[in-house]
Amino acid sequence: MSPERRAPDQAERDRAVAARGVNLLVDAGAGTGKTTLLVDRLVGLVAPADGSPGVPLSRIAAVTFTRKAAGELGLRVRERLLAELARGPPPGRRDLLARALADADTAFLGTIHGFADRLLRRFPVEARLSPSYQVVEDAGPLHRETFDLLLRAAEAGRLPEELAGASCTREQADEAQEALRGALAAEIRVESSEGTWQARHGLDALLRGFLLQRDVPPPDRPPAPFDLAELRAAVEAFLDRARASRGTGRGSRFLAAAAAHLGRTATLHDPLEIHREIGRLVSRAPRGGDLRMKRDFPGDRAGWEAWKAWRGDGGEALRDRIQRPLHRFLATRLVRAFPAVTAAYEKVKARRRALDELDLLVKLRDLLRGDLAVRGEMQRLLDHVFVDEFQDTDPLQAEIVLYLCEASPRAAAWREVALAPGKLTLVGDPKQSIFRFRRADVAVYQAVREIVARGPHLVASLTASFRTEPALLDHLNARMDAILGTAPPGAAAFDAEAGTVANERLGKGREGTRQACVAVLPFSTAAGSAAADRAREAEVLAAWIRRAAGGGAGGETVVDPAGGGPRPARYGDVAVLAHSTVNVPLLLAALDRLGIPWSARGGTLFLDDPLHRRFLLALRAVADRDDGVAQAALLAAPFFALDHRDLAAERAARGGPAARAGDAGAGAADGAERARAAREVVLDLRRRRLRRPPGETARDLLERTGLARAVALGPNGAQRLERLRELCAELERLAAAEGLDYDGATARLRAWALEPVPLDPPRPVGGEAVQILTVHQAKGLEFPIAVWWDARATLATRDRTAQWFVERTGSAWAMSLDGLEWEEPEGGGLLGREGRYAAAERRRLVYVAATRARDLLVLPRAGEPDPDYVPDALVGDARSAAVRVHEAWT
Repeated sequence: MSPERRAPDQAERDRAVAARGVNLLVDAGAGTGKTTLLVDRLVGLVAPADGSPGVPLSRIAAVTFTRKAAGELGLRVRERLLAELARGPPPGRRDLLARALADADTAFLGTIHGFADRLLRRFPVEARLSPSYQVVEDAGPLHRETFDLLLRAAEAGRLPEELAGASCTREQADEAQEALRGALAAEIRVESSEGTWQARHGLDALLRGFLLQRDVPPPDRPPAPFDLAELRAAVEAFLDRARASRGTGRGSRFLAAAAAHLGRTATLHDPLEIHREIGRLVSRAPRGGDLRMKRDFPGDRAGWEAWKAWRGDGGEALRDRIQRPLHRFLATRLVRAFPAVTAAYEKVKARRRALDELDLLVKLRDLLRGDLAVRGEMQRLLDHVFVDEFQDTDPLQAEIVLYLCEASPRAAAWREVALAPGKLTLVGDPKQSIFRFRRADVAVYQAVREIVARGPHLVASLTASFRTEPALLDHLNARMDAILGTAPPGAAAFDAEAGTVANERLGKGREGTRQACVAVLPFSTAAGSAAADRAREAEVLAAWIRRAAGGGAGGETVVDPAGGGPRPARYGDVAVLAHSTVNVPLLLAALDRLGIPWSARGGTLFLDDPLHRRFLLALRAVADRDDGVAQAALLAAPFFALDHRDLAAERAARGGPAARAGDAGAGAADGAERARAAREVVLDLRRRRLRRPPGETARDLLERTGLARAVALGPNGAQRLERLRELCAELERLAAAEGLDYDGATARLRAWALEPVPLDPPRPVGGEAVQILTVHQAKGLEFPIAVWWDARATLATRDRTAQWFVERTGSAWAMSLDGLEWEEPEGGGLLGREGRYAAAERRRLVYVAATRARDLLVLPRAGEPDPDYVPDALVGDARSAAVRVHEAWT
């Protein structure tokens, strides 16, 4: 809601808007109207109400994190300028407002990457850039192409030749080739996969990490030798314990098998072969909590103690001691592939004539840091810089902002910058810092605040939430105290060691309309497993959404965002927020069964749909008759519903090989006729595919087969059919953008069927639809009804936010892959710190999700309450007046 009336913290807001000659730090909690304050301050600078000279809008930069937020900021500035002009201001101020409005189309109100692009295009020679460079928004395909190039060349023994003339030396390419081939021989996972509980990261994730952090190369240290004696000593320590086991239970049998396996492995000498064998053992071993003493070690106390030593109860795990020399050996070789990886990426980008968004930041930072004359010129272009969502900026962005706002071009490093008074406004909420996987660093946010605090500055705190229902706000204040923690009086909210940001309670900025603002949906499952719970949860949520927003009896009431009055909830008022998209297809299927329109915009959800992937294969089958998988998809239901007997009968009818005796029968003629009709349709499409736009052939395939009819008559038919038509349009867009014919474009889509890419679906027919999106996508948005998806999600994270970490000083690095984890210097604590930061960010993710709700927060609950699960942590005491527990769904 817009804070039109006077807020409880209005004095703080007024001070922030009016502040001049000081740099401003604004701490703005969720829903506190930070964009409104930023716009007020910006308009106050360009057209001061006291009649003083304004700052031209053309000399102001206002940058934010996402393109959507940038678009909203630009719109809000224009609306505010028009509103001020409509009030009939004095002539002097009217002229300033009119000038600002005229400059609004060319002023910089956009993303940090767009801002960097604009500055670089003013100094292309100094930045050593072609003036005609193109920027790629999604670097994922470039990363993938680089990974494929490196792996293929290394396996073929041709990586040095492939990188000849690139930025790495022949020796570096040789080292990278041997490291990659060694990792493959050691059976390090190649491709990452995302599971229900955690992702399994492979070499592709490590190489992507190199590229995402390529502005900070790792220290150049020689690879560590393989210490066979250390490994054999660790194996012997385990064997000493395992030999004492005398039981026959499951746990005792594992120890005996592990001892035999390790005894044989310890006689080997090749570290790659040893790693392969130990990796197989560890992958087959029970997980830490899978074995129980009474059940799995009956009468075998020694075996139980050996198992505890293996998994590391009370100290270092023997499993880790055994793996340590292998991990050190492999990791210190893989890290030396860094120069070859970045060189291969430069080659791929040169082939595509493209830069990615990180290139823009690196090149601008390097130009500002290394060329004081250019830095001075850029500083003189701007009188004021606004940065919104500052907690989401990465270290490079922070450096750029500080250099641009420096008093004069002197500092050799960003931490030495002395800021010009009154040139910088930072707005952020560290409790919403959840983009570490995109390089955002809450520690850098805190470091920049300290730099600002060295000079004249003002700190303003926005604490009144205009978004959240007061009863829900009271409830969430208490719950977030427990989830995020609280800081002692006078202490800083941010803890650099733990990466935590303490909760700061929000005040009430809107009128209350309801008491019960947290809806708990308890449900039970017959099996009680996590998989069964999620399937049942999908059914429960779909049924509740239909009852709450489907227009029938028992529906929910929400406050209309436009009119401010109560009205019945509609599907468009509901947002389902997911911390991960892995299990979301269960919910989508449940919504389809009940005919509930939905719009899902998370990752690869659209192309993960089996029907969409089958359609992509069928499109390829029209072009390639030798693609057996695609042909099978096209001939099967719901396209033609043919089986091998129909095809055999049709071939026999054409004089081909006779059908088998068992295939003949009363239905053979009908089957032959169906196959003949299908063959004619496919041949007609194949003949005409290159003489008309690819999308026309795709739409023909959709309409002339049984697909359109089958989908239209099925659950949520109109919406599902519209999604297939969107794929036809996407084929047409791809062909037009890259100059491809039908065959070339469908070859690309064929790859999407195997490895889905992010693609947004069309808006549902009718417009009103339940929105399904990730918590990261929902950041900055608000919804009358917010639903948390996944009753089994825990507050603790089982995954790190990245797989490659490097200190920005270049003093330390760490990698964390499936089956390979190491840090240098050993025991330096970098992996431990990253684990703490990931755990703290997971809790902030819960804060962001919960504060998206305006009127109602909906939380599913599976089985008995457990405070480690996110929904139960958000419910807290179910006796709270704000909590309404629905009847159990069985």
